[in-house]
Amino acid sequence: MYKRFISAFQMLNILFQSLYCLVLPMGIGALVAFLLTRFLGAPKWVWAIFITLGVFSGLYSMVKYILIATKALENLDKGRNERSDAERARQQRRERWKNAGQDE
Repeated sequence: MYKRFISAFQMLNILFQSLYCLVLPMGIGALVAFLLTRFLGAPKWVWAIFITLGVFSGLYSMVKYILIATKALENLDKGRNERSDAERARQQRRERWKNAGQDE
C-alpha cells in the first residue's frame, strides 16, 4: 500500500512538472511579445511569433523532462528489484543455515 501511495505521488509530480514545463515558456513568450509591442512599438504579428516559439520550446522542454523522469523511475524500480533479490538471497541463506543446524 505504501509503495502504491508513493508511486501515485511520483506520477502526479511528473504530470504537474511536465505541465509546468509546457506552460511557463508560453507565458514567457507572451510576456516578451507584450513588452515588445507595448514599449517598443513592435507590430502585432510579434505576438504570433513569440507564442509559437513558446509553444515549441514548451513542448521540447516537456518531452525532455518526461524522458528524463521515466528513465529515473525505471532506474529506481530496477534498484528496488535488485534490493529485493538481495533480500531473498539473504533469506535463503538464513534458511539454509537453520536447516543445516537442525540436521546435525
